[in-house]
Amino acid sequence: MGVTFKVEGERLNWAAPDTFVDANLSNAAALLAWLDLPADLHGQLPARELAARCRRRLWPEARNVDEGEAGAESGRVISGGRRPGYLEGRTADLLRVCDRAGDRNVVWG
Repeated sequence: MGVTFKVEGERLNWAAPDTFVDANLSNAAALLAWLDLPADLHGQLPARELAARCRRRLWPEARNVDEGEAGAESGRVISGGRRPGYLEGRTADLLRVCDRAGDRNVVWG
């Protein structure tokens, strides 16, 4: 399931869709946990605080490398896994949303 992260109060401008920045991310719970946030799939945070968390995770350090996750099946639950580097890429996408937000909040859900 994907979760959309967007600038609070912004809506898509159908006349100029390229001016709207949001990120619809799968594995959002893993991304939030990786950013040391509760894995709650509905929330908001000041963009500057979220951007700082994103930037720390994008520093080139061994602890910031996403090794990925193998897929698994347990009864009726199937996990498709996650390719290596996925969280870094989605963190960069989320940072673009934060940059657009400026002093506003980034909301997700």
